Amino acid sequence: MNKDILNIVVTGGPCGGKTTALDELTKQLRSYGYTVFLVNEAATELINSGIKPFGDNKLDNKDFQSLILETQLAKEQIRKKASLMCSNNKVAILYDRGILDGRAYIDDQTFNELLNKNHLSETDVLTRYDLIIHLVTAAKGKEEFYTLLNNSARTETIEEARYQDTKAMESWRNHPNLRIVDNDTLFDEKIKKVKNLIRAFIGEDEVITQERYLININNIDFNAFNHSMVKEDIEEFVLSYDNDEMELFSKSTINNSNYYTCSKKKKELNAKLCRTITEEEYKDFKNKVQGRILHKIRYNFIDENERFRLDIFEINNKSFAILERDVVNPKRKLPSFIKGAINITNNRDYDDDSIYIDTIISEIYQKRESKGEQNAKLL
Repeated sequence: MNKDILNIVVTGGPCGGKTTALDELTKQLRSYGYTVFLVNEAATELINSGIKPFGDNKLDNKDFQSLILETQLAKEQIRKKASLMCSNNKVAILYDRGILDGRAYIDDQTFNELLNKNHLSETDVLTRYDLIIHLVTAAKGKEEFYTLLNNSARTETIEEARYQDTKAMESWRNHPNLRIVDNDTLFDEKIKKVKNLIRAFIGEDEVITQERYLININNIDFNAFNHSMVKEDIEEFVLSYDNDEMELFSKSTINNSNYYTCSKKKKELNAKLCRTITEEEYKDFKNKVQGRILHKIRYNFIDENERFRLDIFEINNKSFAILERDVVNPKRKLPSFIKGAINITNNRDYDDDSIYIDTIISEIYQKRESKGEQNAKLL
């Protein structure tokens, strides 16, 4: 019996609307015929039970984070077992924060030690979840609504909430389906955005807006933002079906660990969502592909509460870059460390699923150089 099990994390800084969002998503998914299981926040449960990293008889923060991770893993295992036991083929597991949220409360080295202790890598964690919805804390832009009265386990000041929100956002930046919901609207509209993300995710409609830009590699100041960039080495290829639907298969390597994804996309849609696949599935499809295998380096980063992916290609000993942006605020400009970007959002020639992108770029070089154009070295 094939199970349709969705794993959806709702995260963000304190007072971002997670509790309301989880309640609304539970109702929404049940209305679509899903059985819904909730994984409550491990930290809140421990703190409310008296296990704390602050106050009298407090635990060392590393020990506390270790207990959170152990609790989270146990809770997730139980829900996944229940999902397989459930008679309904459609199951959704909603997570009030996921494993990588722990990185917002401890330094990276210590967090990685805790992962290793539990025989996990970051890529192992990324493949556990299908969709990450980050709700930006009210401490960023809606300070008048910031409160901790709805959660007795929280003690963060506005400044601490902002910091933790940013850290949590950056912790998930490598997930292919990270979606950020900002505070540029009233709270009810914020929740509607979350529900629309779910509609898009299960195929009801497509609401994610993305923009893409072609950039001269020399117009990127890597030093200005290098501290928050994470490097991925990516191999990918495309399989097309009936000239209408295509699948993009990717192998991503982060810190010597691999994870594999497949993205379905129809020509009329401007964005897509990924699902994780096994290494065996990836190799099986790779053996079938007749097109090119494309290689690139990707840098994932967060800037002004928006997620960016910067892809670097090397073709004929020349480099060019394509920047993809998940638009939260259309009025917001691109990061200041990137100059001279050319919008190619509606240009199919530059799509990341174009198996001929290397040929196209080479032709552009040849045409410009043969004409002696001054902008021949644009890329």
